[in-house]
Amino acid sequence: MKSKIVAQALLALAASVALALSSCMGMETEVKVSANGSGRVNATYRLSKELVSFGELEANKDMIPVPLSEADVLKSLHGLQGLKLVSWSQKDEAADRVIRTAIDFSSLDSLAVYLDPRGNLAKVSEQSGEHRISFSLGETIPPLDPEMRSLAKDAFSPYSFVFAFELPSEAKEASSSHPAIRVTRDGKRVRFEGSMAELVTLETPPSLLLSW
Repeated sequence: MKSKIVAQALLALAASVALALSSCMGMETEVKVSANGSGRVNATYRLSKELVSFGELEANKDMIPVPLSEADVLKSLHGLQGLKLVSWSQKDEAADRVIRTAIDFSSLDSLAVYLDPRGNLAKVSEQSGEHRISFSLGETIPPLDPEMRSLAKDAFSPYSFVFAFELPSEAKEASSSHPAIRVTRDGKRVRFEGSMAELVTLETPPSLLLSW
């Protein structure tokens, strides 16, 4: 996160592909929303150990879009109203480090701040009792030449992107503008899913839309 929450992760990763193609990651985010708009975000980041080593260098910290320490999480949340860290943990698994965070949000507006602290990429609204969230996973993704695209696909192929929601009522709409994002709905549950390899090598950032 570090002032770059999940909404900007793909952009930051794509921009750094040329620097370290072996430095890759996946992310799975589960958002549970209660009837009053509050809820919890459980996020799991799977980072290659090369990316962790790269990000632990002071000069490179701002290039890593996810928290590498509990202190990073607390720093990213400082001054943001309605967001509270509940738990943080890390564990090394084979070639990756797995980092998990749980963050409570007090309202849908606070959830929008979590998704994008700058307030440009995430919007929430309510009309006639229908709640709506729309957000993009970046503004632009730098184009890659054919050789770089092939290398990026290979490097990111083990990693996936998941954004799942558990809503207080059945979803009325759930869609994505991106061909690499699959959307599944099951009553109150909605799941957006894709391959990180496809997401970072296509030049159009995904946008997601959800209403209930």
